[in-house]
Amino acid sequence: MKPSPIFLALFAFATATWAQRTPLPTAPPESVRAELDITYGKTPEQELKLDVYRPKAGGDRLPACVLVHGGGWVKGDKERFRPLAIALAEKGYVVANVEYRLGPVAKYPAAVQDCSLAVRFIRANAQRFGVDPARIGAWGGSAGGHLVGLLAAAPKLDRFLTADLKDTSAAVQATCIMAGPTDLATDAFIENLRKAKEKGTVFQWMGQLYDDAPGLYREASPITHFSAETGPILFLTGDQDNPGRDTAAMEKLKSLGVATKQEVLKDAKHGCWLQRPWFEQCVDAVDAWFRERLK
Repeated sequence: MKPSPIFLALFAFATATWAQRTPLPTAPPESVRAELDITYGKTPEQELKLDVYRPKAGGDRLPACVLVHGGGWVKGDKERFRPLAIALAEKGYVVANVEYRLGPVAKYPAAVQDCSLAVRFIRANAQRFGVDPARIGAWGGSAGGHLVGLLAAAPKLDRFLTADLKDTSAAVQATCIMAGPTDLATDAFIENLRKAKEKGTVFQWMGQLYDDAPGLYREASPITHFSAETGPILFLTGDQDNPGRDTAAMEKLKSLGVATKQEVLKDAKHGCWLQRPWFEQCVDAVDAWFRERLK
């Protein structure tokens, strides 16, 4: 006897509800080795830490990913992105889940400098972590998406680099910008900045209002620095999270001959990457992009 359509619908609903409520992984499985709170840099404000997750199998020259959390440039921590780091490591990557100086600690461009240093640190220690230094990607969400956009766009800009590991490249070979802005000087973005004034998180990070320093906001926009040398960029966002924010960036990249693509997740809002069922969808999309681009 075949189950009724009503039973099948209820079963599907119950299965989906159970999956959504299943906690995301916060402890690595037996197949993944974790090294936590590795110091990758020292600044006057704080020591900079990152966590490295590496599959125990797979060889000693694996592709790597520098993972950058969000939080409006003023809050958040690497621990929040731990589930993503673990899940990507299970796919065969060495994942460096990084912290960086937040706005209340140090203003722009400190966070960019920190993330660039994290890339340099992983590349300089490629043998230690079992990484192929020619295959390093970057993945960030929200403000972290903006930061990895700058990693992709401006790896040689002096203002985004410190003297640490100065002979090591900060370039990444592929990037995923997940719901992060690439242009801080659009009409809509400027309007929101003017409404928020000093109360806005962008001001708390930038340290200056847009109308007092428009050039600073253009400098902090990845789209300003996109060039033919920029590596391939995947844009990942929910259909309820302003997919149109990626249009101008993709058009510029295409005009430069840079490979780019947007994936829009159904029924997904901002932050969906830490919620099921979109968590797995995000990991699979990034894995597919990196497998194609980090060959």
